[in-house]
Amino acid sequence: MKLLKKIFYLQVIIALIISCSSDNDDSSETLDCTNTTSVFAINLDATDCDIDIEAVLGVTSMHSESVSGTTRTININGIANHNVGVFPNSGNPNTISVTSETYTITTTPTLASNSNSGKGFTLGILFSGVSLDPFTGEFFQGTSGTNMDWNIAALQSTTDLGLDCNNAHVQPGGRYHYHGTPSQYAANLNIDGTQMIKVGYAGDGFPIYYKYGYADDNTTITAYQSGYQLKTVERSGDGSSAPDGCPDGYYIQDYEYVDGVSDLDECNGKTGKTPESNSEYYYLITDNFPSSPLCFSGTPDNSFHH
Repeated sequence: MKLLKKIFYLQVIIALIISCSSDNDDSSETLDCTNTTSVFAINLDATDCDIDIEAVLGVTSMHSESVSGTTRTININGIANHNVGVFPNSGNPNTISVTSETYTITTTPTLASNSNSGKGFTLGILFSGVSLDPFTGEFFQGTSGTNMDWNIAALQSTTDLGLDCNNAHVQPGGRYHYHGTPSQYAANLNIDGTQMIKVGYAGDGFPIYYKYGYADDNTTITAYQSGYQLKTVERSGDGSSAPDGCPDGYYIQDYEYVDGVSDLDECNGKTGKTPESNSEYYYLITDNFPSSPLCFSGTPDNSFHH
């Protein structure tokens, strides 16, 4: 009888151990991603760029515009009219070279019923002669291969993509392009928050300004930030075919636009007073993520498609 009791108690203990082991299995737990440390990084120190690329290449920066009817034609050569960083560098093995490009946009842009993603597009052309591209050509790499639904963000500190102080780098073909705030260009324009400064046009024809815009009183100039924040729910991937873990800003898809956080919409744009109009839609380059708008509020011209 005593032996049967001992066997019974032993079975109970084993059952409890198995139950507790199952309850404490970390693989089934949901991660708490509400206080994840962000890896977002942006360079706003214009002094970090000291290369006069025009002098080095013996080429003058070019940005020219012509208007015929309602079509604006823009020609650039990809050579910045301001100082740039050193290329090649440890994170970017490419050398800046002339890349002649022609774009067309409408002079009478209209808002679309839905925004259009900037993925696969040049977002805009700045008067510096350089293009603005929000997305990178780097993606999640897992044991199952490349997943192009997950773009590695340019503005992050985990992987060195060789960005200079203009948050720009160079494609293999020599094309120098911005991913965010063009700090040296902004410094050359003496943008100090006392007025709105237009820096270029987006592919749908709407103007682009740098960070400063009129507040709702149409008198005060204020510095705007975007309404994007890190998601607080863990990524849904398995770590092999798609990323897992908490969203930390390493991927563009780690962020989401949150209504009410900013006066800017999901494309970093708003309608309001500008130096050229009492009321028009325009985009802003901001110093927080995504810096460059990620989408078009209008319809981009096909010349901006990669």
